[in-house]
Amino acid sequence: LAKAFQLREALTAGLVLVGSLNGGQSSNLCTYIAKGDVALSILMTLSTTIGATFMIPLISTVLLGESVNLDSFGIALSTIQVFLIP
Repeated sequence: LAKAFQLREALTAGLVLVGSLNGGQSSNLCTYIAKGDVALSILMTLSTTIGATFMIPLISTVLLGESVNLDSFGIALSTIQVFLIP
């Protein structure tokens, strides 16, 4: 898309980063309201959060030529606080 619309480098980087983020944080609530399998939804949200920790730097390196540094410890800590402590 960035090449098709001839976007500047900053917009291309933003497009790649937003496209590689996981976006299922509210899916657990939606699943609960719809009387779906909440445990499965939580498991999928947890797995995409963990996967994003490794995939975002990889995708940015492949598509942008530069790596994005993530606070892996901070992400792991917040994941434990949200998923395991309650």
